[in-house]
Amino acid sequence: MVFPGRGSTAFEGFIRMNRRTFLGMMTALGAVSAFPTLLHAGEQRLPKGMVTFVFDDGIVTNHSYSLPILKKRGQVATAGLVVNRLLSGNSDYMSVDQAKELEQGGWEIASHSMTHSRPVQIPKTLEQEVITGWRLDETDPDHYQAQYDYDRVASLFQDGKPLKVVENLEQLRATPGSYWLDLAISELHVHPLRSGDPATLGIRAGSYQREMEDSKKILTELGFKVDTYIAPHNYWTDDVEAISRRYYQRACTGRDSDNRPATFDAFAIKRFMVHTKDSAQQLIRIIRDHALEYGAWVVFCFHGVGEDIGWEPYPADAMDAVSAFVDEQKIPLVTVRAGCAVISELRKQQPVAQSKSIVKKGS
Repeated sequence: MVFPGRGSTAFEGFIRMNRRTFLGMMTALGAVSAFPTLLHAGEQRLPKGMVTFVFDDGIVTNHSYSLPILKKRGQVATAGLVVNRLLSGNSDYMSVDQAKELEQGGWEIASHSMTHSRPVQIPKTLEQEVITGWRLDETDPDHYQAQYDYDRVASLFQDGKPLKVVENLEQLRATPGSYWLDLAISELHVHPLRSGDPATLGIRAGSYQREMEDSKKILTELGFKVDTYIAPHNYWTDDVEAISRRYYQRACTGRDSDNRPATFDAFAIKRFMVHTKDSAQQLIRIIRDHALEYGAWVVFCFHGVGEDIGWEPYPADAMDAVSAFVDEQKIPLVTVRAGCAVISELRKQQPVAQSKSIVKKGS
């Protein structure tokens, strides 16, 4: 694309045209007031940066505390839901209705997988799901066992039907259609729905690819709009990214860093991990140093808020203080989906050389 020369009438027309395009897009995102100035040509930054709160795991306190805190200032966030927890009936996690209330309030609902497994804990791809080497227990015609290469079973299927996890061999023998993983010797035991030749049991272990695919499918069937993936444990590698691109438009990881337009990668959105001991001033300092100073996008990774539920729950008063600072400074507080749209539009107006992150593995 050829840009008209600075100072020319054509250049001024070009700037006005792009101001309208950019502000029109901001209107759609509800963020026009937060972007009061035009970006200067060639400047790869946002006027005040952006901030995003991502709440992992679907903890119920995101509905009881985080939602009211942000709602009173007209702010929104992204909630990463673990589908099995959402549907578990466990009161530590949001119900479908509570999650829908978030989405109806302008929040984004994202997939945080089916079971919150790392890709090194379970098979990675659909092709790796098949389990072989089954042998029949000579003392029990309904008991089969096989060596297992992973340290976790996210899900187990026979002929496409899910098997139920039990806690020991005694429960296994009493429960048709069940399984038990003996971690001490890496041996998987099943009481199958269908017995027969061990080589034809048709048993598969759920893979990380299935976690991505099924979580999006189920959340969509429940009525949510889902196109963002939140990596469990912030574990991310190039091959995992390649799988995610089949199902999602973007993905959040970790790495405790900001996201800058010139080097932005929608499938490696970096997040600052938030711990219980982190004060509001520490988070505000990150916002000052990265969003206000460099015009970068700061994404925080929270879990529970306000109560001792979930991993590293964050104090509600500290969350309120960070929310208030963002509001006072008129910094856009956007969902992950909206933040990506902003950076995408900026890059269209100010083309830059693409840069891909090298290190992606998180802990």
